[in-house]
Amino acid sequence: MVRIALALVAAMIAVSTALVGPITFFGLLAASLARHLVDTHRHAVLIPAAALVGAVILVAGQFVFERLLSSQSALPVVVEFFGGLLFLFLVLRRRRA
Repeated sequence: MVRIALALVAAMIAVSTALVGPITFFGLLAASLARHLVDTHRHAVLIPAAALVGAVILVAGQFVFERLLSSQSALPVVVEFFGGLLFLFLVLRRRRA
């Protein structure tokens, strides 16, 4: 049952990313990361924390690309790569627990 649910969620994420763009996937990851950072399920805390985490990651990534690496590379590509790795880490870690 868990595998079917995981496959369904993966398919829905793939479709939403294909239709809207990679920002939806990043939003899911930012919300998940914020939930682990604040360790609560209260929406009054979680929603602002997710917005803050997402903004900090995007601004920090853009700063690293422009200032430190002097690169004009596409930030969404790198964010999606590391976001995919983080997503796999979260899924595999949850399976073991």
